[in-house]
Amino acid sequence: MKKIFLFILVSCLFVLSACSNSSKKSGTYTATEKGYGGEIAVTLTVSDGKIVDAKITGDKETSDIGAPALATLEKAIVSANSHEIDNVTGATITSTAVKKATKAAMTQAGLLSDSSLCSVDGEMTLESINDFLNSSADMGEGTIANAIAIIPMQHVDGPRNESDFYAFVNFKYTARNYIKYQITYLSCTCRSSDVNYWMTAYVELTLPESGDINDATIRTLSFDYDSTGNYLAGYWGDSNPTPAGSSYEDFKKEYIPFFIGKDYAYISTLSFVEDISSEDYSSGDGRGGYTLDSFTGSSVSTNNIIRMLNALFDYHATDDHFK
Repeated sequence: MKKIFLFILVSCLFVLSACSNSSKKSGTYTATEKGYGGEIAVTLTVSDGKIVDAKITGDKETSDIGAPALATLEKAIVSANSHEIDNVTGATITSTAVKKATKAAMTQAGLLSDSSLCSVDGEMTLESINDFLNSSADMGEGTIANAIAIIPMQHVDGPRNESDFYAFVNFKYTARNYIKYQITYLSCTCRSSDVNYWMTAYVELTLPESGDINDATIRTLSFDYDSTGNYLAGYWGDSNPTPAGSSYEDFKKEYIPFFIGKDYAYISTLSFVEDISSEDYSSGDGRGGYTLDSFTGSSVSTNNIIRMLNALFDYHATDDHFK
């Protein structure tokens, strides 16, 4: 995983010089992608390196959802001067095809480098890297592989040194009123590098009717099976037991369930395990006898679960549901 991420960054740095605006052209450029019902063609009119018009044709898209979405997407492309636009609700596959075709047409026009790792203005950003990962292969929202992303995460070690890390969202699937995620992150860094295994959490976050990210709640949090119990979707990468003596079963019985039902308004107030009050921790059915004392010596695991959840909620907030 580390090598893959390093390769992406090195590749982007190698082609960064090709991301300047000097190669921009004027003219008309067309690219096609397979949509929901058939081929979708995007034609861009470019003048002095700027998209001044966009025409999208897709005669086989659904008449009630897909076809009306095309007009909305045409306006969005011109307004954003980019392929990085929001999906039209209910027309994810159509929207994804339009964005891919727009990106290809922009590359023809010299608005993007062939690497697709850089933004329109030539700057390498995390957003452009994520866009590259979800459009350079048959992956991304609306595909059978689902969306993936690299997201920022504030890691903390045992002595409370904080570091800028990245976590990897390996899986994103939108259900009716929640989203399923797999997220992989490095938790314990106190051991030697040969056993610094990464954790993978399976998390379900709700899509509240309010459209306010603060109202989104944790529906499921697991480091082994998903909510159906049929798929091994997580992995506990920290030591078991921790040096302080807490086993994964202890975490699974007491600490992890504490977060179920908590909303982002609450999670965003947490940074360390000490930020959880004893009253909050022991409240709830069957939790009256639980205390955080047994986990305070396992601060790396406890604190980085909190950090991971905050990072994932921040990514969750970028979903179209909250826009």
